[in-house]
Amino acid sequence: MNIALVFHRPPGAEEAWSTPIGLAGAMTSQGVRVVSYPFANPEAVTLPSLPQFLADQIDAVLIFYAGASFSLDAELIKLRLMIDAQQSGLKIICELGDEPQTRRHNSVRVQVADLCLSPDYPSVLRWRSLGAACDWYTHWADTSIFSERHDEPRDQLVVTTMGKRRYSKLLCMLLGHHFENRRCHGSENSVFYSRGLIAFQYARWQEVTRRVFEAAACGCCVLTNRLPPATRMEEIFPADEAMVYYDGFFSLLFELFRLTTQPALRQAIAVEGQRRVLSAHTQLARAKQLILSLSDLTGVSP
Repeated sequence: MNIALVFHRPPGAEEAWSTPIGLAGAMTSQGVRVVSYPFANPEAVTLPSLPQFLADQIDAVLIFYAGASFSLDAELIKLRLMIDAQQSGLKIICELGDEPQTRRHNSVRVQVADLCLSPDYPSVLRWRSLGAACDWYTHWADTSIFSERHDEPRDQLVVTTMGKRRYSKLLCMLLGHHFENRRCHGSENSVFYSRGLIAFQYARWQEVTRRVFEAAACGCCVLTNRLPPATRMEEIFPADEAMVYYDGFFSLLFELFRLTTQPALRQAIAVEGQRRVLSAHTQLARAKQLILSLSDLTGVSP
């Protein structure tokens, strides 16, 4: 199986921390040949032509970009028209990014794609209702990046990388130096999470966020706001078993008190959350899921 990976690589980006590159490495480990076609400027995307893809024996083109790009959309329309006109077997797969907040960018991509991948289950149902082929493809933790650092002392009560969001000022006033909210770069993320007992998150779009997978992979007990049942979040991380959910201000205070005063409970939830991520929500797990979908779509095995 030969896959063309089209993704955004900004100038100066640290490749080791690129989600598409991590997925590509996992697919390569499973016997898939991945040919990368990065673009630096979303406003000036140029894709290879259909004859170029076929000359390189590409079976499917995987588009991995979450943002707005009229240029990319125009290139995909052109490629779709060429595929249909020549009745080619080349397939287009679009990963839809951080839906639901990026859903507005995807109306063209779902129409030109043979298969779409969304981390947001309500968005999956939305696209399916409009006739698109869309699979639920949840976020994951790249374990080559986000892993527990056993040499780091777990000496901070609550950590988060969310920046200025709801409850951040409250937690700062309530916990003082026991709360650390810091944007991290590169390998700082694993070190930062490995120092935290509790990882706090607030999903402002009512979305399943990538951060909860990454924090759990690093061994934190994750505390996040409860999402609507339609997101299926608690199927991935059951409440009080693999993650802790709060429902508002007073619920947050109660859960913080409970986790602070019951270290055995906190540790048990952290261990189970980490186990679930490492067993089913890593770059390798997603690569295997994608390979099965691609095999069904193209009829080609890795």
